[in-house]
Amino acid sequence: MARRGYGRDEAGSTAVELAFCLPILLMLVLGIVQFGWAQHQVSSIRYAMQRSSRALMIDPDLTEAQIQAMVSSRLGPSAGIDVDVNLTKTPTAYGRLATLATTYVASFGVPMVGAFEIPFQVSVTTALRPI
Repeated sequence: MARRGYGRDEAGSTAVELAFCLPILLMLVLGIVQFGWAQHQVSSIRYAMQRSSRALMIDPDLTEAQIQAMVSSRLGPSAGIDVDVNLTKTPTAYGRLATLATTYVASFGVPMVGAFEIPFQVSVTTALRPI
């Protein structure tokens, strides 16, 4: 005796669809969250470098080590961000320019995709007052 409605029975179909879709949804959500966190960290670095460049405008004799200390203190230890700031002072026909530059490498670990890194470059250029 064959069962009649076995092909039409939809009990459990929602659970099967969830089992197929949930891993993909989780992967997308976690990837978006990690990418957003990396963008937040880059924005924090950019803000700290802009604040430090303003201090450099006031005192053009600041050294690279002092600028590095300013950026690190503005980021704070809780951010978990470690950057190396490079300071370049360039004379131009209209005065001097100072460029602060750094590269930050964000590490991602997305489930089912693996781990990878994305480098971000942040630079801020400001005019220095004449000596």
